[in-house]
Amino acid sequence: MDITFIAIFVAWAVLVFHYPRFFTILLSFEFYGIPFTFVEWLTYATAFALLIVYRKRALKWFDEFFEGNIFRKIEFWVFAFFVVNVVSVFIVPLEFRNQALGILKGWIFAPIVYFFIVKGFIKNLADARRLLDAYLGSAVVLSVIGIYQYMHGILIDNRVTALFTSANYLAFFIAPAFVYAAILAWQNIRVIEMPWWKKVFIKLFRKEVDETNTAFFFAYLGCALITGFALTATNSYGAFIGVIFAAILYSIYHYCFSPWRQNLHSSVQRIVIFTVLLVAFLGLLVPKLDAWKFNTLFTFKDGTSSAIRLETWQVAGDLIAKNPVMGIGLGQFQNEYSAHAEETLGRAPVRTSMLHPHNVFMTTWLYSGIIGLFVFLAILFQVFMLLRNKNSDVRRRLIVVLAAMMLVIVMHGFVDTPFWKNDLAMQFWLIAGCAFGLSKK
Repeated sequence: MDITFIAIFVAWAVLVFHYPRFFTILLSFEFYGIPFTFVEWLTYATAFALLIVYRKRALKWFDEFFEGNIFRKIEFWVFAFFVVNVVSVFIVPLEFRNQALGILKGWIFAPIVYFFIVKGFIKNLADARRLLDAYLGSAVVLSVIGIYQYMHGILIDNRVTALFTSANYLAFFIAPAFVYAAILAWQNIRVIEMPWWKKVFIKLFRKEVDETNTAFFFAYLGCALITGFALTATNSYGAFIGVIFAAILYSIYHYCFSPWRQNLHSSVQRIVIFTVLLVAFLGLLVPKLDAWKFNTLFTFKDGTSSAIRLETWQVAGDLIAKNPVMGIGLGQFQNEYSAHAEETLGRAPVRTSMLHPHNVFMTTWLYSGIIGLFVFLAILFQVFMLLRNKNSDVRRRLIVVLAAMMLVIVMHGFVDTPFWKNDLAMQFWLIAGCAFGLSKK
């Protein structure tokens, strides 16, 4: 199967999810009373077509699934995650069960199907790069919209949101893309410095070529600057923390394990280039940002962002203590928060309604139960264990980039709730699918 089709699908997915006033109306429909978006339809249609065309391959895979230690297979943990969330639907009160079924369909099932499509049909480095480049292109489009908002003062709480209702959602989506673009630009600097004879040698004798050139450097650098500017304008500290940890992870790989590591002189040149660009952009941006959020970062009262999070975590912790095994069911935090926040806090909360617990691990525990949390952590563990996989150097290099992108999501998840949203779930499983697809022998 041509991976370009999947890349086009990703671009469509972003448009459908992030421009609901137009695309949802035109590209959603009902089937026997069940609502579907265009993205879900395309996911299921693609999966169905692939099962028909590759039915022998699918049957062979099913037979081989139970061979060996299934606990080491990512497919087992992905199936387990789906099953525990199916169970979570049935602990939801009947009046909210349709909502839970919608979450199961749009946030769990469709993204998991997409994961298997991506994982199954990535054959080489070029396939993964095309898919990730399509995702990056979508992030650039959203970032350009965010920059336009910033330049024209169209802000919510002094933060850009692009087509989202919240700046945090924009940060969720573009932060991993920024890391991808920045690292790819970094990797391509070496091409400018490389002598011509070495380029010829690599092209002739490497089994799997890491295609790099000067044009890639400027393309990825431009994407990094655009997404980086928009990310800074979201003023999302959780995203900033995630990016910092991703940079640390990649730096450890680059300077300790990468066959492309270079001497200090070359590294200094890179650091100087990126520092100058960073200072130039921040110099333009910072004076216009509202300093109130930063100044109140450690103020846990008077309606600050930190105070709201602390209240939310208190309520979430109390709900976990009362429902430690099964949780509260898919998508039920908003209802439970409204019903129990005042009782838990002993006073009226700053916000009477809260969609998520502002922590991806608390959210997973509450929505999927303690088993769901364990399975989710096992999936993350499997992703990061790919760093030990004995792949070719060029594949391992991109797997490290994917691990850095996943680390952005994980670190951001300590202070907010990525993953638990249809588009963010697609993003999560896209990164995981590319990583496991590249790890295949």
